[in-house]
Amino acid sequence: MTEFSPSGSAGLGEDTAARVAEAATRRKPVPPPVRRWQGRKVLNRISQHGACAGCGKRVLDPDTGVIHARSTKGYAVTLGLVRCGRIWFCPECSSSIRRGRTEEVKTGALRWLAKGGILAFVVLTARHNRNTALAHLAAAMWGEAMTDDDGEAVRDRSGRARRAPGAYQRLLTDPAFYGRNEATRTWTRKDGSIGTSVRPATPGIRHRIGYVGMVRASEVTRSQKNGWHPHMNLLGFLGGQLDGTPAKGQVTGHFEPTEQALEEWEDWLRGLWTSALRKADPSFEPSTDCQIPGCKCKGKGHGVTVHIIRSADDKALLEYLTKVQDGKPPSDSVKGDLDAAGGAALETANASSKTGRGRKTMTPFQMLYRLWDIEVGGLDPREAEGYGTVEQCRAWWWEYEQALAGRRAIEWTRGLRGHVDMVGDDSEESDLLYVYEPDKAPLTGGVVITADANTVVVNADAEMDIKEIIESECYDSVADLVEGLGGRRNHVRIATAEELAEAQEALYARVLARREELERQARIAEYEADQAELEREQRLAGQAELPHPTHPHE
Repeated sequence: MTEFSPSGSAGLGEDTAARVAEAATRRKPVPPPVRRWQGRKVLNRISQHGACAGCGKRVLDPDTGVIHARSTKGYAVTLGLVRCGRIWFCPECSSSIRRGRTEEVKTGALRWLAKGGILAFVVLTARHNRNTALAHLAAAMWGEAMTDDDGEAVRDRSGRARRAPGAYQRLLTDPAFYGRNEATRTWTRKDGSIGTSVRPATPGIRHRIGYVGMVRASEVTRSQKNGWHPHMNLLGFLGGQLDGTPAKGQVTGHFEPTEQALEEWEDWLRGLWTSALRKADPSFEPSTDCQIPGCKCKGKGHGVTVHIIRSADDKALLEYLTKVQDGKPPSDSVKGDLDAAGGAALETANASSKTGRGRKTMTPFQMLYRLWDIEVGGLDPREAEGYGTVEQCRAWWWEYEQALAGRRAIEWTRGLRGHVDMVGDDSEESDLLYVYEPDKAPLTGGVVITADANTVVVNADAEMDIKEIIESECYDSVADLVEGLGGRRNHVRIATAEELAEAQEALYARVLARREELERQARIAEYEADQAELEREQRLAGQAELPHPTHPHE
């Protein structure tokens, strides 16, 4: 059994030794599935969240036990373990969720292009330095829950938790963008007659670009030089003619926004984003110009980047396709709209497999991998992935957990799914379906181990050993492994494909039942909140019917 050292290791020196660099180059890279498993093992031990501490360890149903089986495609599957479903924190769960969410975004983008719309890929970031607190910066960009002096959540009259908007929320509600609806105001004159004034509806920028919604995907990295770097990838759906609002209206047609309208939107976007961050904290204000020759920002600054996607032959689109994760080469443009939708969707939603550039920039997951390399793998800190001492990596991870807890990494604006003929939501319950989806794969054979035997395996970090045994179809060897680790042979049972299918069905039914119950409770809470809001509006309407005081200008 391997355990983390309580005090960590020596710090990382300057990365200048040629010997260390050469050794790191020669070292065989760890396969991504193994790397994600290593990261989750570290997460289990250091996370401050109970769900993450038990991910991949706790047993769903002790009576059924844990299934280790071989799928019809040859890979090993483990069933019957609780998964945390935390897209920000768990390398294993994040990979499954982002893969599923990417396909979701890809489908929506493909359908929008096919209908005649266009897409806008937008990157938003803020100025930061190595002393910037991640929680403060995240609140400025994405908003935060409002609390009272006692730290309790502030709620509105309907019982919903109130949130202080961040710069992103202001982009969606600014009158210049959203426009104003027609408004009628009445008052009583001195002579008892009723005065009426009408403010006509004013179109906003969204009307001129045909905005119907966007998908927001947020990411965080950290660099040695500038500290935390949170940023957002947005995929805007433009070119739609709307009857009503983006949230509740209907798309009645499509059109090509003029270059003038798109430039107006980009200029407004850059100005509002910059001013909103400046109001939150002047040190967060991004640059609005750039003097770097040949910079891709084209001299406009680095806080906002906008690319318009019209077709698979668009030169800007090809740039996105070079950024597909896991080092895959760009797809051929002959794949048409599928590439157009897929390239932007991957860049928008799939951050789980990204790695920092070199040793001076890293993703949060690379902090977990570095801790594994040093404390479990025994690597010299100079050869381990990422940077920082063990103590620093733990402190950074805890700061990251506190700052990102409760936030959504990928979110669709209201109504957008309906505009591209899709259903679903962004809830954690839906995330869990992507996490457990592989559990439905057809199985050819395997073993069932008891909860006690699973504890023995998990404590010994022997999950990958069982995986190799299952993939080689030497199922008898699982009992040998468990016994060698101090467990009991009779706690391992070889199961047929029919037995595995039956257990699969029962376990997956439990996951669905749990999700349905959570959704039912959410619907009840939403209904009660809507009723409370309706009663409040009725009370206000009743008060409005009372005679108004005399208008001071009459």
